[in-house]
Amino acid sequence: MRRATTWAWASSVAVVVVAAALFAAPRVGAERWQVIAAALPARGALGVAFALALVVVVVLLVRRTWSPRVAVPVAVALAVATGLHLPVMLERGVVGEPVAAPATGQLRVLEWNTNGDLVTPDVVAQLAAEQAADVVVLPQVELHSGSDYRRAFAAAGVTLMRVNRHSATTQVAVWMAPQLARHYASEPGPDPVKTVELHSDTPSLPTVLALHAPWPVGGRLAGWREDVDWVASECSSGDPVLVAGDFNASTDDFGGPSLGQCEDAATLRRSAGVGTWRTHLPSLVAMPIDHVMVTPSVGTVTSFTVLSNEDWSGARHRPTMTVVARGG
Repeated sequence: MRRATTWAWASSVAVVVVAAALFAAPRVGAERWQVIAAALPARGALGVAFALALVVVVVLLVRRTWSPRVAVPVAVALAVATGLHLPVMLERGVVGEPVAAPATGQLRVLEWNTNGDLVTPDVVAQLAAEQAADVVVLPQVELHSGSDYRRAFAAAGVTLMRVNRHSATTQVAVWMAPQLARHYASEPGPDPVKTVELHSDTPSLPTVLALHAPWPVGGRLAGWREDVDWVASECSSGDPVLVAGDFNASTDDFGGPSLGQCEDAATLRRSAGVGTWRTHLPSLVAMPIDHVMVTPSVGTVTSFTVLSNEDWSGARHRPTMTVVARGG
C-alpha cells in the first residue's frame, strides 16, 4: 500500500507540473521553448485525456477498486489539469461555422496542406469550385504538379492562375483568380522552399504570405522561429497583410491570437479550438495548426471554417476556408 500511495502522489505531482507548465508558458513568454512549442498545439488532446482519466479514476474510487489514499490525489491532480486546459479550448470554440455565402467584395481563401500528393489535384480543384475560392494556398505540393493543377482547375470550371513562380524548388503554391493574380509579384520568404511573399501593385489588395513552417522540435525549432518572426514582422509593417498556411503551431505558440497586427481568423470567429491535424482524430482532439491571419485593414472576417468533409480524401490535414469582406 505504501508503494501504491507513493506512486499516486508522484504521478499526481507530475500531472500538475506538466499541466501547469503548458498553461503558464504562453503567459510568461516560454511558448517558443524547446518541447513546449511542439506540445502546446496538443492542448485539446491533453484536456480530453485528462478529463477521461479523471472519469476512470472516479469510477475506480466509487467501486473501491482503488483505495482513497491512492485515488484521491490522482483525481485531484487530474481535475486541476482538466480545469487548466479543457475550458480554454471550449471557450475558443470547438464547433465551427458554415462557410459564408459568396458575395461581391470578398476574398475567399482556401488553404489546404495536402502533404504533396496525398490528395490529387482534381480533389483540390473540386473543393475550390464548391467553395467559390478565388485564392488557393497549398503549403506543400509536388514540385512539378503545376500543369496537373491547371488541368484540374479547368476541368472543375475554376479559372485560377499560379502566382508564385520564383523558384522551381518551391513547395508552396498560391493560385488566384485572374483579376487578383495580375496585380501580384512573388518573392521568397526566409525559407525559399517553404515560404512565399506576394506583393500587390495596388493598395486595395493585401500583401499575401504563404508558408509551411517546420515542426518546432530539435534542430527545426530555429527555422520555425524564423518563419513565425517573419510573419510577425511583415504583419507589423502597417500595410494590409493576409497570411495563410501550415504554421505547425497553435495560437498558444504565438503568445496570443495575433502576430504583429495580423489577427487569427479562427479566433475572430470563435473556431480556434477546431483541430486541423490529423484528419482521423475528432476536431476537439486534433491540433489547430493551420491558420489564416489578416490585419484589420484587409477587411472583416465573416467566416472561418475547418472543412471535415474531406477527411476521407487521404489528407492528413483538414482544409480551411476563410471569407473576408474586403475593407474600403
